[in-house]
Amino acid sequence: MGRPRVTLKDIAEATGFSSNTVSLALRNSPRLPEETREVILKAAARLKYAPNRIARSLASSATHTIGLVTTDMLNPTLTLAAHTIERELSSAGYAVMYADSDGDLDREKRAVELFLSYQVDGMLVYPAQRQHLEHFNAADKSGTPVLSLIHIAGGGLDTVTIDDRIGSYRAFCHLLELGHRHFAMIDGGQAIGNTDKMEGALQALRDYDLSPDAIAMFIPAGHSAAEGYSLMREIFGLSERPTAVFATTDSLALGALQWCRENDVDVPNELSIVGYDNIEYAAYQATPLTTVNYAADEISAIGVARLLERLRGKQSWQGPAVQLIEPELIVRQSTSRPNLSPRAKLRM
Repeated sequence: MGRPRVTLKDIAEATGFSSNTVSLALRNSPRLPEETREVILKAAARLKYAPNRIARSLASSATHTIGLVTTDMLNPTLTLAAHTIERELSSAGYAVMYADSDGDLDREKRAVELFLSYQVDGMLVYPAQRQHLEHFNAADKSGTPVLSLIHIAGGGLDTVTIDDRIGSYRAFCHLLELGHRHFAMIDGGQAIGNTDKMEGALQALRDYDLSPDAIAMFIPAGHSAAEGYSLMREIFGLSERPTAVFATTDSLALGALQWCRENDVDVPNELSIVGYDNIEYAAYQATPLTTVNYAADEISAIGVARLLERLRGKQSWQGPAVQLIEPELIVRQSTSRPNLSPRAKLRM
């Protein structure tokens, strides 16, 4: 059996003070002389006393715990976001409960129910499906603040995230300025109702007086490199072969890059490729990837600050607000002007 938990009574017996005095010292009460607090705190440290957070939460109606729901913890962007969230919350005296929905709505709902049963003070969430937010809205309205880290128009939740329309728009404007006029877009967001990046791409085409038909749209089953890789054969089978590919995650784009390497497709001279997220691996490819910077650390830090501000000043909260951060385009070696000379047929 493990050692029994050290109690206030144990510290009282070790110091000669009452349990009530020990309790005041551990809460840094100004009612006690400094020397008394110092004696008690040293004894608590020597005995390896650990405060009972559950008992404290019952007394204060706050657990100092925040729930975090992600859709894919293997996604490097979400891993960075989770790391930043844990760091920011820890520095503010909060713990984190994690749940990964794996993009499944039922799993996401069970995670919310679990968080509520543990009486988390608030939640930071990456919703799995934009059309189904009832469980988040219900938790928020019942007194557990929820902040979304993706933008859902009309979602009714406090939101801090990247402006994906602007990000996609800047990526396509970069390609259009280089002279590209035929594109393939591997859009991993449309399957879950996220049309922001597509809308940004179409706005760029309109600004250059091009038809939406200039983009051949491909919707992968997921966001992995394998999905981007598997779609490239179909893209190169198009009768009007694109000169540029835009993928809505770097993982999809890296899969496309790998396919090009294996099939002797010269990137960027024969095909330009742009990703989205600016994960670390994007800069360290044989052909470094042009990408849109999804500032996961910045978004996460701002989101944590917003949620904690709401928790600390419930009376001043004026209702949900949306903060969209404009992303930066990172231009590397995977994009160039299109080579418009006839190209050799792909060796299959």
